[in-house]
Amino acid sequence: MTKATTTPTGSAGDMLFGMGGKLLYAATRVALPPLALAHMGLDEYGLWAACFVLVAYLGMAAAGFSLVYLRGTAGHHARGDTAAIGRLLSTGILAMGALTLVLMILLWLGLPLLLKLFGVPPEQHALAQLLWLGVAGVFLADMSLGAFANVLHAIGRVRQEQQVWMVAFVLESVLIVALLAAGLGAVGLLGAFAGRYVFSASANAWLAHRALPGLRLSWRSFDATLLRGFFGYGLGMQLSGLLASALHSADRLVAGALLGAQATALVDLAAKLPTTAASVSSSVSAVAVSASARHDVRAQAQALEQVYRDASRITVAGLAMTLPFLAWFAQPLSVAWLGAGATQAAMAPLLVLASLGLHAHMLTGPGNAVSRGRGHLHADFYYHGLRFIALACSVGVWWALGSRSVPSLLSTLVLAQVVAALLFLPWSHRSLGGRWSVLIRVVLVPSLTAHALAAALHTLWKAAQPTVPNGRIEAITSLLAPGALWALLASALLAHWLATPHERDALRQRLPRIRLWRNA
Repeated sequence: MTKATTTPTGSAGDMLFGMGGKLLYAATRVALPPLALAHMGLDEYGLWAACFVLVAYLGMAAAGFSLVYLRGTAGHHARGDTAAIGRLLSTGILAMGALTLVLMILLWLGLPLLLKLFGVPPEQHALAQLLWLGVAGVFLADMSLGAFANVLHAIGRVRQEQQVWMVAFVLESVLIVALLAAGLGAVGLLGAFAGRYVFSASANAWLAHRALPGLRLSWRSFDATLLRGFFGYGLGMQLSGLLASALHSADRLVAGALLGAQATALVDLAAKLPTTAASVSSSVSAVAVSASARHDVRAQAQALEQVYRDASRITVAGLAMTLPFLAWFAQPLSVAWLGAGATQAAMAPLLVLASLGLHAHMLTGPGNAVSRGRGHLHADFYYHGLRFIALACSVGVWWALGSRSVPSLLSTLVLAQVVAALLFLPWSHRSLGGRWSVLIRVVLVPSLTAHALAAALHTLWKAAQPTVPNGRIEAITSLLAPGALWALLASALLAHWLATPHERDALRQRLPRIRLWRNA
């Protein structure tokens, strides 16, 4: 197959559309913790947070499956072989179904150890078991039926899958409000979680069959020869995903194991806003993986390079628009979010740390995403190694220093994350053929400049507002002026550094024309 010389179309648009969906997701997610805490205690919320530490590990069992679906479906679709796509899906869904059953049995057997590990008091054992088994069951079922979402990505129907996801999380938000109001507490959160995934799996399956009219799934289409792809090559991806999840949840796991369940809840709360904000940019990596897989199986080298450039620019812009402001305005933002109270006071300094660590980590996303889409996992494992070494060193230093507070623990963990990311970024960039000047101009300078701008705005805000707001309304009001100024200045700064001339022209055409000066 000869290499295509055309540039890709639609990848950058899909990334931007995904970021828009993530913004809507952020709007629905930000209200969840204070709403949940209003209907349950911090201990019960800690049990719910622990659910997602567990499913993050379980979810890695399907990580390799997703990439096999992407690359296999893209190749079969390029050749017009719908029957082969049916065999691939039938084999993968049945294999994952069997693996799901095994994982659920292992989780059930391991519950006594997990209850002890998370320090769950005896009176909450029944609730913890219900939540953990329920969330794991829903999540594992979606891992099997989630194949249809990968099919839509592989055939270029990315926006359809994203639209389904958007409707699903809005539906979940409505169910959360209704079930919490009914007094169901964390069990209501579980019901809403299940409703979301039942809808998304059904809708994606319908869209996949509609896009591929000849698609047929059956147990008779099971092809044992395909298992080598899922459990052979896929095993490397699963191992990488398992390590990534372990490292991603390490702060909560270490905090819970060393300092108790309330420490897990505080670290989880501190990560909620930054993670939600950064998820806007994480959608870029998801699109970059699927786009890279499509272009790689078709030997479109130029298109791959364009995907990496677009993913880098859009990721940096999305992170720089959100995380610096979160880090520097953590105190008033935490009051606006949770109100003035003991939980907010303990969480606010952790929000600063979580924002800084996540910003450094998320900058590594585009390089890893393109490498995974091409079927190369060396970048993943190199980064995992750096993170693990830095994490182990940081926990050892924290323990040796003798401090036993949550802020001191999270400080050392965040420093480890930043060091690992800064060591990985130059290596990843060069391995994909990037120039050092591009890394400095596109990644480092805009990110650091955004933090400098947020710091300057915070200095002005403190001069005008010397005391911390005492309530939500006061905090929200005090943030209106710096928030509006930040949005304006940061947008102009990032458009200058990151937008292409064509994008700047398109932006100027779409912005409303202000001619007030002509009437002066």
